[in-house]
Amino acid sequence: MRGFRFWCQVMGVYFAVSSQVWALPNQSLESIEYLTHQGMAAIEIGFAQPVIYMSNFPLESGATLQIFIGPRTAVDVDVDKLPYTQAMRAPDSGEIPLRQVTFHINEAGETSIVVDFKRVVNFTISAGRRFNTLMIVFPELRITQAVPLKKARTVEIVDSKAFRLLVSGRKALKQHKNKMAIRIFTGMLELPESPERQEAMELLGVARERNQQKAHARAMYQEYLKQYPKSEGAARVKQRLQDLLHAQLKPRAKLKPIKKSKDRKTTSRIYGSFAQYYYHGENSVENAGSSVDQSLLLNQLSVNWRIRNADYDIRNFVYTNQSYDFSSETGKAVTLETAYSQFKNSRWGFSGRAGRQTGSGGGVLGKFDGLRASYDATRRIAVNAVAGYPVNISDKRSIQSQKPFWGIGFEWDGEGKGVDILPYYIQQKVDGIIDREAIGSEFRFFHEQGNFYGLIDYDIHYADLNIYLFRGQYNWRKNTIFNLNLDYRNSPLLFTSHALIGRTDVSSIGELLNVHSERSINELAESRVGDSSTFSLGVSHTLSTRYQLNADLTFARQNFIIDGVTPGVLISENDQQIYFSGQLIANKWFNDRDTSVLGMRLSQTGSYDELSLSASNRLLLNNKWKFDTRMRVDLRQGNSGEDLTRYRPSVKWNFRHNQTMYYETEIGVEWWRYGGDSNNPDFRRLFANVGYRWDF
Repeated sequence: MRGFRFWCQVMGVYFAVSSQVWALPNQSLESIEYLTHQGMAAIEIGFAQPVIYMSNFPLESGATLQIFIGPRTAVDVDVDKLPYTQAMRAPDSGEIPLRQVTFHINEAGETSIVVDFKRVVNFTISAGRRFNTLMIVFPELRITQAVPLKKARTVEIVDSKAFRLLVSGRKALKQHKNKMAIRIFTGMLELPESPERQEAMELLGVARERNQQKAHARAMYQEYLKQYPKSEGAARVKQRLQDLLHAQLKPRAKLKPIKKSKDRKTTSRIYGSFAQYYYHGENSVENAGSSVDQSLLLNQLSVNWRIRNADYDIRNFVYTNQSYDFSSETGKAVTLETAYSQFKNSRWGFSGRAGRQTGSGGGVLGKFDGLRASYDATRRIAVNAVAGYPVNISDKRSIQSQKPFWGIGFEWDGEGKGVDILPYYIQQKVDGIIDREAIGSEFRFFHEQGNFYGLIDYDIHYADLNIYLFRGQYNWRKNTIFNLNLDYRNSPLLFTSHALIGRTDVSSIGELLNVHSERSINELAESRVGDSSTFSLGVSHTLSTRYQLNADLTFARQNFIIDGVTPGVLISENDQQIYFSGQLIANKWFNDRDTSVLGMRLSQTGSYDELSLSASNRLLLNNKWKFDTRMRVDLRQGNSGEDLTRYRPSVKWNFRHNQTMYYETEIGVEWWRYGGDSNNPDFRRLFANVGYRWDF
């Protein structure tokens, strides 16, 4: 642990720089993974924070796919200052024609991703295997054979279940558990074609031979030679068959290693993107003149480096950004949002990831700097371990070495026929005392009619339920999908370090320990924690090949604990919000590749009621030009009697010069008109954004 801490402190020296002057959203793209799902090619898109799938359009096929994600109510006030765009170039693949994935957040906090393909494909969308992933499945892209590794620009598509079975079968065969090996290898032959099937067929013959089932073994060797006559293992299997036919029944003491000289070739590829966006805003207040309120340059860099051969796959990913505010002449140093190295060995059944990454399970709540490892103990059970330090969202350029944590967990694989169960234990300390100690479990269930995800996190140190989360997607009919989200949690989550909330006399738990006992500090932390609950129900219905209707209802309640007027006295405040929104999504209004969205949103909060109307159109021309036109109107009525009307028209141009250069420009205007009992002057703001992205 000392060596790991030293490594993190060295990284911290690299990250430690000046204070932050502008905040990026915590939500961002983090990974694009290729995999197989029930024998079909699929991609899984990972995010840095939890994500809820709402709807997508077009529904089943297209060259461009837009996926609307939620929750739409989660708006960070620091992010509201400007729209946010992040693009991630897809790994090259001979099977999946994916070009790139682009993540968007607009001024209203609405989030979506745009997936660009190299050609028209058929697809289905669903929540992914984790609460921070989405999955896109391609029904017509069935995996029938291994992808040649000698093609450096091709991504190998693997089925983790087949790998697990093969590892378990080898282990059973080595331990002379022939009947168990027969069951495992027989089950593998019932799976869709995969790179492991060829070896499984040979080893099934070996297991049959060792189990004195000579006729079955002979039939399996003959079937192997029929299906793989020119493979490198054919000579070895012919020898096995010849020995069997000559009554040389004694099994070999040790299997000869399978020679895959060509597949042993190691390939390496680096790809990524660099982007720069400039944001300019100028406001004018009635009878008060005008001024520049924004002049900011944002730089983004993402790099993927993949090294692989037949046995292992190493993925290195870095996403970093930097900005400079010309209006205040202050710059933000480079911030490392994500930086990890991921290792996977198919033969050992081992995988791991080291660096700055998203927790995405195992009791880790948010990003952390550290290590995560997993070992497939059996074909259905994996052992997981994690250790590191949490990332401070407000200062991502330092390591929180005063808060080390470690955890252990297991993963019970339902193999697509039952519930995946992922129990865990995690402990985190702060300045030498318990900060968090919890047990919990994730639950996943995948079915052709939907999928469901659950999470329970219980703090055994405080004997308190920290999180209960349930998300479900139910495909009622072919054209109708229901989405359910139930989220109850402590707010903020219960940590001992939250005893510092509202205190100005001390800045660390270590200092607080000088004047309070550990038990007293625990009581202080509990007294500053409230709770929140969110319930949302959404429905997406496809009216026709051109039209889709979406609606969702969200109810949110928060119980805040705040400092009262009297020093040291805490009071509780309650707030609740109700949101109802609807969308009509249509395509082919102007050409065969345009998408239009008409939206309505009703908001009722503790301080105001609001009606928002929006209309947008995305128009694609000649595979190079893309035009986004948007108009939004907000009608707000405050409880104090103040009325506010906001108008925001804008237009954006995107131009793809070639396969590596992309250009983007947006201009628009905002008008704020006050009425009722308001004394605020009217307000107008002009804004323009311009940028480019280079893929390499």
